[in-house]
Amino acid sequence: MKTILITAIVLLFSLQTAAQSAGSIGITDARSVAMGKTYTAASQGLGGLGTNPATIFNRKDTTRKWEIITVLPLPQFGMKVGTNFLSIDEFNYFFGESSVNADGEKVGRYLTADDKTRLTNLFSEGGTFQTDLQATLFAISFKPSAKAGVFTFAISDVFGSNVTFPKGLVELLMNGNTPGDVFNFNDTKMQAWWLRKYSLSWAHGMTFLPKVFQDFNYGFSLNIVSGFFYVGIDKMNSQFSTGAHNALTIKNDFMAHSSFSPDFGVEYSFDSSSTKTKASPGPFPSPSGMGFGFDFGFWGKINDVWSAGLSFTDLGSVKWKENVAEFQANSEVLITNLADTNQTKDLGDKLTGKNESKFIDAITTSLPSAMHIGVSFQLDKFVKGYFPGKMLIVADYNQGFNDQLRNSKTPRISLGAEWIPTNWILSFRTGFSFGGFDKFGWGAGAGLDFGFLELNGGTPDFHYLFMPNGAKRVSFAFDSKWKF
Repeated sequence: MKTILITAIVLLFSLQTAAQSAGSIGITDARSVAMGKTYTAASQGLGGLGTNPATIFNRKDTTRKWEIITVLPLPQFGMKVGTNFLSIDEFNYFFGESSVNADGEKVGRYLTADDKTRLTNLFSEGGTFQTDLQATLFAISFKPSAKAGVFTFAISDVFGSNVTFPKGLVELLMNGNTPGDVFNFNDTKMQAWWLRKYSLSWAHGMTFLPKVFQDFNYGFSLNIVSGFFYVGIDKMNSQFSTGAHNALTIKNDFMAHSSFSPDFGVEYSFDSSSTKTKASPGPFPSPSGMGFGFDFGFWGKINDVWSAGLSFTDLGSVKWKENVAEFQANSEVLITNLADTNQTKDLGDKLTGKNESKFIDAITTSLPSAMHIGVSFQLDKFVKGYFPGKMLIVADYNQGFNDQLRNSKTPRISLGAEWIPTNWILSFRTGFSFGGFDKFGWGAGAGLDFGFLELNGGTPDFHYLFMPNGAKRVSFAFDSKWKF
C-alpha cells in the first residue's frame, strides 16, 4: 500500500510541475537524413537551411535561379519519435504481454528477480523518450547572379519534447520500499516546446586563399523565432526514504517553468483569479515567446575531388513573456501513520508546490546551438571517369553546445554517400551516424530529380526495417523542391 502511495506521489509532482532548429542531432532535410544526417559540406541550395548557410550558394543546376519549397507535391517534413534505450521487444516483454489465468481473466506478466534487474538496468543511463517534428511551411531562394549572391526566405516549425523517467522510480516499482531505503529522483527531466522560425539568409562566393581553395562560399542566416509554448523542469532534487517503523520521509525540492500562448486557454491551479477562456489556437496562434537566432558557415572547394565546410547554427535564445508560471517546492514531510489525516492533509499541494507557485515576468531559454564540421570526397572525379555515374562520399562532426531539445553535448560523427548512376534521374543514398542521443543510426533513402522538380525521402534508422521488434524509434523525412 505504501509503495502505491509513493508511486502516486512521484508521478504527481513529476507530471504536475509540467502540467502547466537543427541542433546537433535534430531531423533535417530528407537528403541529409538518408546520408546519416551528414550535411555540412554536402548540402546544396535550400538544403543548407539550418545546417550550413554557405552551401545555399551551391546549385546542382547552375542555370536555375529559383528554388522553392511548398506543401505541394510533398511538404518538407521530418519526424522522430521513440527512445534511446527501450526496444519494442523489451516494451512488449515488460508492459505489453499478458496471459489468461485459471478463472479466464487476463493478467499481466509476473516479473522474476532477474526480470526486475534487467528492467532497472535499462534505465541506468536515463530512460528518455524523445519527440522531434520539423516542417518547412515555405521557403524560397533566388540567385540573380554569382556576383549578387543568393537571397533566401523560409518559414519552418519545430515541435520537440524530451522526458526522462528517474531510475529511482523504476527501482521503487520493481522492489518496493523497506526500512533504510532511499530513492533519489534527481535525474527526472522534462522539456517541450513549439517554435516557428522565420529565416532570412544570404550566401556569397569569394576568392579566399587561392592556393588552397578553388571556390569559397560564406553565408549567414538571421532567424526570428516565435515560441508558442514551453515547458521545462529546471531543478529536481527530491527523494523518498523509509525509516524505522515504516516512517516515510519525503524531501521535495524542484523548480519548473512554463509559458503558453494566450490562444491556448491554459489555466494554472494556483491562479484563483483566472476566468475560464476558450482555447482557439489555430495554425497561427499568438506567440508566448520571441527570440533571435543566428547561423553562419563556410564552404570551400579544394579541388574537383575534395571540399570542406564549417558552420555554427542556432546561436541565440527565446524570451518567454506570456503566461509564464514558476512551479516550485522546497519541503520535507514526515509520515509515521498513513491513517493520520493531520499528517497527510494537503500532501498533494505541498508536493506539487501549489502554494509556492506563481506567475513571473519572463524566462529565457537557449536555442540548440551547435558546431558542424564536414568534408566531402567526389569519388567519380578521383577515378577520372572510371566510375558508373557520380559518387559523393561525405563525413561530419557535430558538437552541441548545450542539451536543449534537438541538441546534445555528446559529439556525433557521421559518414554518408550518394550515388547517381549515369543518365539516371534516380539517386541512392546511405550513411551511418555514431554518438549523440541516438548512439547509432543507419540511414538510407533515395531521390528523383526531374530538373524542375526534386522529390526526396529517407530515414536515419533504416536498420530497424530488418529488425522491427528491436526498433527503439520511428523516424523518417520527405520533401520536394521546385527549381526554375
